Amino acid sequence: MSSSASVIATSKSTSVTDDEANTALILSKSDDVNTTQSNAQQHPIEIDISFRYWSAHSMRKFIIIWLDPNMNELNNDYQNSISQLRQIVSSTKVFTDVEQCIDFIIEIENAKFFLILPEAITKTVMPLIHDTPQLDSIYVFCLNNIKDEQWISKWKKIKGVFSDILSICDQLQRNIKHYERNGIPVYIISTSSITDLNELDQTFMYSQLLTEILLEMNYEKAAKTEFIELCRKQYQDNKVQLHKIDDFERNYEHHSALWWYINESFIVYMLTRALRTQNIATIIKMGFYIKDLHRQIKQIHSASNKNKLMTTYRGQVVANAEFEKLKNSIGSLIAFNSFISTTTSSVEAILYAESAQVDPQLMGIVFQMEIDPSILTIPFVSLSDVYDIPFCENEILFSMHTVFRINKIEQITDYLWSVDLALTSDTDGQLQRLAQRLRKEIEGQNQLHRLGNLLIRMGEFDKAEEIFKTLLETTSNVDLEQVTSFYNQLGCICKEKGNFSSALSYHQKAQEIQQKIAVPNHSALANIYNNIGEVHRLMGEYSTALLYYRKTLIIGQNFVSSDSPMLAIIYNNISQVYNLMGDYSAALSYLQKTLEIQEKNFPLNDSNLIAKYNNADKSDDSIGENSVASLNLQKVFEIQEKVIPFKNPDLAATYENIARMHYAMGEYSIALSHHQKAFEIRQKSLTFDHPLLAITHNNIGQVHYAMGEYSTGLVHHQRALEIQQKSLPLNHPDLAATHSNIGRVYDSMGNYSTALSHLQKTLEIQEESLPPHHPDLATTYENIGRVHYAMREYSIALSHHQKALEIRQKSLMSDHPVLAITHNNIGQVHYAMREYSTALLHHQRALEIQQKSLPSSHPDLAMTYNNIGEIYVGMIDYSNAILYYKRTLKIQQVAFPSNHPLLAITYSNIGRVNELREHYSDALFNYENALKIRKKALPPNHPSLATTYNSIAEMYRLTGDYSSSLLYHEHTLEIQTKSLPPNHLSLAESHHQIAVILKGLHRYSEAAEHASRGLNIMRHSLEPQQSQVEKYQKYLDEILLIPECSKLTMVKNINEWTYPFLLVLHSSHQSRLHSILFDLTDGHLMPPSLPHECLTKLESNKQVKSIVLEMLSDSVDERDRVLKDFSSVDHIESIYLLGKPPEMSEQRYKFFTSFHKVSIFCEDEEELAVRWALDTANEFRQLGGQCAEAGNIDSAREYFQRGKELYKHLAKIIDQPRSQTS
Repeated sequence: MSSSASVIATSKSTSVTDDEANTALILSKSDDVNTTQSNAQQHPIEIDISFRYWSAHSMRKFIIIWLDPNMNELNNDYQNSISQLRQIVSSTKVFTDVEQCIDFIIEIENAKFFLILPEAITKTVMPLIHDTPQLDSIYVFCLNNIKDEQWISKWKKIKGVFSDILSICDQLQRNIKHYERNGIPVYIISTSSITDLNELDQTFMYSQLLTEILLEMNYEKAAKTEFIELCRKQYQDNKVQLHKIDDFERNYEHHSALWWYINESFIVYMLTRALRTQNIATIIKMGFYIKDLHRQIKQIHSASNKNKLMTTYRGQVVANAEFEKLKNSIGSLIAFNSFISTTTSSVEAILYAESAQVDPQLMGIVFQMEIDPSILTIPFVSLSDVYDIPFCENEILFSMHTVFRINKIEQITDYLWSVDLALTSDTDGQLQRLAQRLRKEIEGQNQLHRLGNLLIRMGEFDKAEEIFKTLLETTSNVDLEQVTSFYNQLGCICKEKGNFSSALSYHQKAQEIQQKIAVPNHSALANIYNNIGEVHRLMGEYSTALLYYRKTLIIGQNFVSSDSPMLAIIYNNISQVYNLMGDYSAALSYLQKTLEIQEKNFPLNDSNLIAKYNNADKSDDSIGENSVASLNLQKVFEIQEKVIPFKNPDLAATYENIARMHYAMGEYSIALSHHQKAFEIRQKSLTFDHPLLAITHNNIGQVHYAMGEYSTGLVHHQRALEIQQKSLPLNHPDLAATHSNIGRVYDSMGNYSTALSHLQKTLEIQEESLPPHHPDLATTYENIGRVHYAMREYSIALSHHQKALEIRQKSLMSDHPVLAITHNNIGQVHYAMREYSTALLHHQRALEIQQKSLPSSHPDLAMTYNNIGEIYVGMIDYSNAILYYKRTLKIQQVAFPSNHPLLAITYSNIGRVNELREHYSDALFNYENALKIRKKALPPNHPSLATTYNSIAEMYRLTGDYSSSLLYHEHTLEIQTKSLPPNHLSLAESHHQIAVILKGLHRYSEAAEHASRGLNIMRHSLEPQQSQVEKYQKYLDEILLIPECSKLTMVKNINEWTYPFLLVLHSSHQSRLHSILFDLTDGHLMPPSLPHECLTKLESNKQVKSIVLEMLSDSVDERDRVLKDFSSVDHIESIYLLGKPPEMSEQRYKFFTSFHKVSIFCEDEEELAVRWALDTANEFRQLGGQCAEAGNIDSAREYFQRGKELYKHLAKIIDQPRSQTS
């Protein structure tokens, strides 16, 4: 009835360091890493930037394969040839067996193969291997003139026929150099290095800032040494490359950077990979080389002829999806983050682009670049003007961050397009303004200091920590201001990495030093206080955090103007603590002060506003201002898609908030996708046990829970718990939230004792770490109450919900929407206790609150209407029930998409009322609507689908269509078997329902099998219910006592005698009478073994009698005559013995007497009765054997014992004279 009070872990965390704010006082800015609990519909949580990091190509290996069945590896010529090949690519392998060679190539997917083979086997091998994706190119080795050149030309991967190994080496070197220098992704263009947007995105901006710093830094000899160590580690198993690295170490200064770029493959490979994948650590280690290479290109370019226009080309292969983006970007800017190699030969460019032919998912592109040398923004050089090297004769090399404008795109062939680009100095003005602001914010005492500040902004915390430790070691202790600053920065870094104890230690050292300075720096001290407060907040120590934030505020109010951005930061942080402490009014008050100041001081796209809007989203959500929350989240999206780099934690937080909005709309798959993006970012920027990863795991777990994937959800929640137990204090509120999430999953899985265990842990932590009237405590009480409700312990459930109400009445406004949810929960328990009037009062109180505090189309109003409708169902006021359910549906159709799961619930409720009103066609229509929605919105094994199938099955049973009913019950059971634990009570009930239907269809052995399974599951369930065990046992006994050989005969007689009576009924009531007989006899029209008992039950049941009478005729006179029939005799046997009363029709008389005939039949067939008993004993024996095979020893022993007793009883009957047994 009421919406579930669930526990949702959400997160948002940013940090700002000493040099980030353009204010008199500089503080660390933060948003909450928040684990919230709410009673409303939960919205698990956090901008999709359309670029991908290209990593596949960077990990690819180049492998040369030489296949020759006649090769003699001991031959010196062959040995020399292999040595020459290994000088180009160290991974060179020789095969003499064709099949082994092909298997080797196919099995290694993440490699690029270059195949050399003799002309003699070309025709045999080519059809077998040519289309293998890993195979890049083929080189035919033929010492003599080739016989069939035309045939060779048909194979596009064949690069030529060569008469000596040197010419093959030359061509291989050209091709491999092309891949190394250009880093061409074989399958997809890297949009982290090529930005095809109307405005250049933030990835390009941060890369540009990083390069600026690297180009301005001064490098010592140690820089080259660190790079060489990295190279040796990278190529530790490659002797050829290690030899080249040694040469680089000895002779780097003897050649230019450009010479090394041309001649040494490992440099090009590592540089290209690092720039394209934005591997910051490698980029920094190569900083000295990047600077040398850029400086040389710039020097040569400045001395070249700048009056001559030129055209260069670049061949590339892209995925079709990326090509579509490019095709729609005419007039846009396209930028390259790395050094890019082009050629003056269009033929050569086309050659590389044509490799797209082998894969229909790829498209070949030839970039035609018009170059105006007078545009000096990015230098370039023609390699042939510098070095006389054959494979460089047409190459033009551009330095980093070249920007072009897309002028035209034309198709050349089905798989090849031409893209015309023009070198430009244009760039996005807004982005450049933001970059200029960032340059100021990352200012430091030197370039290394600037680099450290930038890395923090980029989320590269490990490298930033390394840099600030270096700065701390190399700074004189006399310079206390700088030492304080570095300690503070290290504290911020450790905080972002989740190492809170180290963070606190660094900040406290900064505080101690700052307080020793003769003339205190109020700006620095305020910053330190603020950062200490933030660490305490993240550790769950909210009172201590508030104390330090207030110290910061006192300094700020004394030393800065009232609209200073520094005050905005302080107000924001205080707001977050109040939000975590449950004082939402105070939280919103401080947050509004924050936004007022920030909107005065920062442009709309400034990253300083992101945190405030994200926090406003949460506080507004807490106080019920959902429309404001949605608006704030949209502002976050618009800002972050412009300014945040991929690895920045802020981006992960916003992905989670976006996910939360999709979750609220019932779009679980989209929500899950965004949470997974957040997880991907955090995995790249955080340690494996960082608390933020736990929050993301919790969010992912919640979506899986909503999708009915309880086991997967549980795995994520348990992983979150493992991380938090390692990284947080044992009484941290986030641990409480995770225990609550785990408890919720176990509740839904029917494991109530384990659910209560985790919820009790939640309560213990909260009672220790939170104020006594914190709303989270109320949520936990409600969660515990809900478990007791599921266990049908209604008094205990009511007690916990009332405790929740007491807390919320003390901590919230009288018309807060969360109070309405608590009233709804209390109403739900009273409803279960059949205290309908009290339940209705609570739901009406909830409605009053929501009508004051929420818009008329708010989904929570719909939920309350639904609850009131449920009460009217219990009160058998079906008209009002339908009225309120339709109000629910009207709101949901406005508030949600057409396939939202809540709509399915409402359709099901309307269907149920129509079922109770005996409007079966309307009921079936609504159940089928619910099924359509759930099939679209939910996974195929979601438990709610099983519920709907079960409802439809019941409709078919009530209308007498047992075959269809069985089909839908089987669908129900199939889903439950896949989605629920094997001992779940719902499985027991489904087996029992199937047994009832099968009994009605006279499929008795199958009915007994399902009845037995249902009984066993009920007995061994986690929460067995004795009354149900007894009910299931009794039903199984009844099935086993009906012998197969007589049942069909009995049913035949029953049908023969009773159906003439059914046929005279009004057509619309036939199925209902059939259903009544079905219900009264537990699934059989009339059990042959107990005719008198069942007929007496039918005759004496006043409710059934009145229904039958109502259905028999619409005529009052006819109804009176039937009443007289029933009242004129004591029981059915009297009618049979006295004969037909004069006023009774022949058909009705035949109806009554037919059942007596059944009784006589049973009594007269003594031998048949014995045979029944014998069959039953045999069935007990068979069931015992089945249970033993299944390992259910207790049930097996029970069945064997019952069979044994029945055999003994039969032996006594057979031995007695016939008169004794009659």
